[in-house]
Amino acid sequence: MYSRCGFLPEACRVFDEMPQKDAVAWTAMIDGYAKNGSLEAAGFAAFRDMKREGLARVDQYVLCSALSASGGIKDGRLGKSIHCCATKAGFDLDVAVRNALVDMYAKAMDVENASRTLKIDPGGWNVVSGTSLIDGYIETDCVEEALGMYIEMRRHGVEPNEFTFSSMIKGCAMQALLEQGAQLHAQVIKTSVIRDSFVGSALVDMYGKCGLINLSMQLFDEIEYRTDIAWNAVINVFAQHGHGREAIQAFDRMIYSGMRPNHITFVSLLTACSHAGLVDEGLEYFYSMKDAHGIEPKEEHYSCIIDMYGRAGRLDEAYKFISEMSIKPNAYGWCSLLGACRMRRNKELGEIAAQNLMKLEPGNTGIHVSLSGIYASLGQWEDVKAVRKLMRDSRLKKLPGFSWVDSNKKTHVFLSEDWSHPQKNDIYEKLEELTTRIKEEGYIPDTSFLPSNLEDIAKERILRYHSERIAVAFALISMPATKPIIVKKNLRICVDCHNALKFISKVERRDIIVRDNSRFHHFVNGRCSCGDYW
Repeated sequence: MYSRCGFLPEACRVFDEMPQKDAVAWTAMIDGYAKNGSLEAAGFAAFRDMKREGLARVDQYVLCSALSASGGIKDGRLGKSIHCCATKAGFDLDVAVRNALVDMYAKAMDVENASRTLKIDPGGWNVVSGTSLIDGYIETDCVEEALGMYIEMRRHGVEPNEFTFSSMIKGCAMQALLEQGAQLHAQVIKTSVIRDSFVGSALVDMYGKCGLINLSMQLFDEIEYRTDIAWNAVINVFAQHGHGREAIQAFDRMIYSGMRPNHITFVSLLTACSHAGLVDEGLEYFYSMKDAHGIEPKEEHYSCIIDMYGRAGRLDEAYKFISEMSIKPNAYGWCSLLGACRMRRNKELGEIAAQNLMKLEPGNTGIHVSLSGIYASLGQWEDVKAVRKLMRDSRLKKLPGFSWVDSNKKTHVFLSEDWSHPQKNDIYEKLEELTTRIKEEGYIPDTSFLPSNLEDIAKERILRYHSERIAVAFALISMPATKPIIVKKNLRICVDCHNALKFISKVERRDIIVRDNSRFHHFVNGRCSCGDYW
């Protein structure tokens, strides 16, 4: 009673005064620790003390509570110890205990043991354990394995529930798997879970991350009971697409509806302000977090402000903000400043940002690439050579940029200057044709950021065969003219490719959507949704 009402000290006092403690008492105490956020105490201390006191009989309830706490703190070693206890006590094949074991291993990122535990009894499949394993695959970025697990679960006659669908749709959102996500949406419509707010929120997020913002907004409007998760999802969709004003309007509607914002809400809101250049509005919301909403800003909120100043070109203010922060800036904050310095060709602040970032992430090759880009833009080729030598001496290799596009139920991946695709000749011809046509429309290659002291013709050739352009050329020759082209990229799109794709969208009269590692770009009739501000 005390623990369920949130009075953990009182629960502990009563527990300590008990002359004899049975499995029920230990279960109540471990469960109380876990539900009141004291997972360390529940997992380590309580279960250890229970074993030391030699509890005669460990039942499935105490095992499930201990496993839940172990999964909460992602402690696989403790979980394995509890697994041994369950096996010795003969509860390892109990449905509830096995569900808890699969969930524990999945949360501890040990999907191998989670899968092995689930498949011990082929006849014991159920939606709880299956969903736990799917969620584990999603959290470890093994989306293909999650899709395979979902299919296998259905083969065993297990019907998915709202948690299964939410996890699967989340996985599709992570990798922008539009076709698979749409198929899941169709299955959701056939079931009663279409009304579930968590599933609806996952669909809003998935379609947003696949670039279909209009469909995302339509689904949000159809959610009957909007939780904070639904509001956070729609604000984040606006943020990733650079629709700052719309994100602010959604936030205002959220507050008006009586829903309280949380840390995640403000990360999305500040990101939206950053991507849209709404610096004053962003600062106002940042300082209102604690004053108006009682939320203490965290590292990620400070990083959003650094990013916001940097994107707006207010580099001195960004550095001043960093110097006066109450907490140390994280790697993302310094990385944002370094990226802004590269765009604005600010060598002094760029070097400061790079030095601090190297202390936090010494193996991050992007630091050296950005530095060499700054030096190249200023024509300081000796400094470019020095950075390259440092990379060679440190055995650091540049992260290759690649882009991928889905066509005919298959994902096609391209690297820069990559001619390994079976349709390489057609792709090459299309690229050459596009280059000629966009130059006639006024396209001028921007070679200023290439860290190579080559002739302009050679630089133009390098730019022409960047991975995103190859992916777009392939999509143009292989996809129906009525279908929008959606390209995903692991790095930030470069200035020249951004300019070229605007012209390509105009001459081809095609909608082109590019999702890079920062945001979405919608190219329509020679313009980009970012307004050239990214």
